[in-house]
Amino acid sequence: MDILTGLNPEQRTAVTATAGPVLVLAGPGSGKTRVLTHRIAHLVQERLAAAWQIMAVTFTNKAAREMRERTERLLGADLRGLPIGTFHSLCASLLRREAEHLTYSSNFVIYDSADQLALVRQVLKEMNLDEKLYSPWGVLNTISRAKNELIGPDAYTPATYREEVISRIYARYQQLLLMQNAMDFDDLLMVPVLLLRANDEVRRKYQARYQYVLVDEFQDTNGAQYELTRLLVGPRRNIFVVGDPDQSIYRFRGADFRNLLRFRDDYPDATVVNLN
Repeated sequence: MDILTGLNPEQRTAVTATAGPVLVLAGPGSGKTRVLTHRIAHLVQERLAAAWQIMAVTFTNKAAREMRERTERLLGADLRGLPIGTFHSLCASLLRREAEHLTYSSNFVIYDSADQLALVRQVLKEMNLDEKLYSPWGVLNTISRAKNELIGPDAYTPATYREEVISRIYARYQQLLLMQNAMDFDDLLMVPVLLLRANDEVRRKYQARYQYVLVDEFQDTNGAQYELTRLLVGPRRNIFVVGDPDQSIYRFRGADFRNLLRFRDDYPDATVVNLN
């Protein structure tokens, strides 16, 4: 099957620009999923990379399943070896494989929002703090923002007395997570970045493995997700991102639309494609 059949000129450019960084600006209805799936199929069909050497990241499990199914239909083959999923699922898998380099064991548990809230309330009770003054949700949001910007409890610098109290809550919260061999959703992003930064051997292994990295909904990435992709891509620089600068639905979770501008700064030679 000719993977390029039916693509318009802009889509074809995005699919076939296979050397170096690529930024695709795509609004609703412009065919961005079509471009992503055809690009993966093109890379495999042209033997530029095996399926297991391509990492494709999106924001929902539903979108990941759809992308895999559409790519398999294009190639007429089972692509179980293709690492495609959400940031959190792919990072959790990486952390379980590399647990020997962490202070966690490979069977760590993942705390959901209810677990996190209960743990913060436990810390507040330990420290005799009033929940009316230190809302558990508010404290969690502050901790989440810090982790999204890769600021651990040791690096958290308070500017006010309230922030100083929150820094102590953060430190104890993280200590209890570690004691229970647990990570929250933000740890699933922050810990891999810290590991890849600190361990040259692990970083080189994943940079060698993933020949191409593709990221959907790039405008919804936060600081930790941006840094993760940068570390995984490495010197090969085969990163392909699709984003809509006018639409971000995860700003309340720390998404930073400025990552599109940062991408242009970090990859000034990137091929830029506007999908109509």
